[in-house]
Amino acid sequence: MTAKTVYCDHQNSDITLIHNEQNFYEERWHARDLSETEEQRIDVTISSIPSSCNAILDIGCGDGRLSGRISRSRKVIAYDLSITALKRSPSPKCCGSAHQLPFRDRSFDLVLSTEMLEHLPPRFYCSTIEEMARVANKYILITVPNSENLDENIARCATCNSRFHVWGHLRSFEPHALRALFIGFVPLRIFPFGPTTETYNKSLLWIRTRVAGGFAWEEGCVCHFCRATVQPSSPSLVSRCCNFLNTRLWAPYKRRTSWLLALYERQR
Repeated sequence: MTAKTVYCDHQNSDITLIHNEQNFYEERWHARDLSETEEQRIDVTISSIPSSCNAILDIGCGDGRLSGRISRSRKVIAYDLSITALKRSPSPKCCGSAHQLPFRDRSFDLVLSTEMLEHLPPRFYCSTIEEMARVANKYILITVPNSENLDENIARCATCNSRFHVWGHLRSFEPHALRALFIGFVPLRIFPFGPTTETYNKSLLWIRTRVAGGFAWEEGCVCHFCRATVQPSSPSLVSRCCNFLNTRLWAPYKRRTSWLLALYERQR
């Protein structure tokens, strides 16, 4: 199957928000390596795809690290908002926003979305859920972060003083909240998977951020608002104390599994 890119148009009222989101992810998709845990997530996701699914739409495909693997044995269209990411995808591809999919009703055996729903702006969230259900003929498969406390990963931009999630997450998901996510579909299975990760005590986190001004940071972090590169700051004594106490007294006993996977089947 020859790789092909299609660019989709959207209504003018949504253009500004779409461009803002697109610019943010264009910058973040430079130099992204595939970690061991990411490999594990891909393996679990692929193994959860029903064998009867041959035509698949991967929404929010990124650089095609998942859809590229699937396309070795099935027909896949890679769909994402980032042109930079899509350039790396080996599958047939389409660039556009997930809230308006340029496909006919029930076009795909399975609609796949991994680590995408948590990034959607509130304005597009419900319409994206509806669009995924519209174009899926048999199944929908999603993965999302498991019970994430968004406050743990809030960064602060020294340039514009804005606060934002370092990975652009805008919502958190609990297992019970996924059961009725798609109208017309029933969950076949919902389960946590992946490595466990440390959590941060909410009281200590409040002190670290509100009192000590200690925020999250990762290499290559870009402000979601002004696009400035966010530099790490030297942690204060109070911030270091909060981190020490959390590491010793809280984190070893309060860990969470990284992701949730949910597979849905259309009700006939």
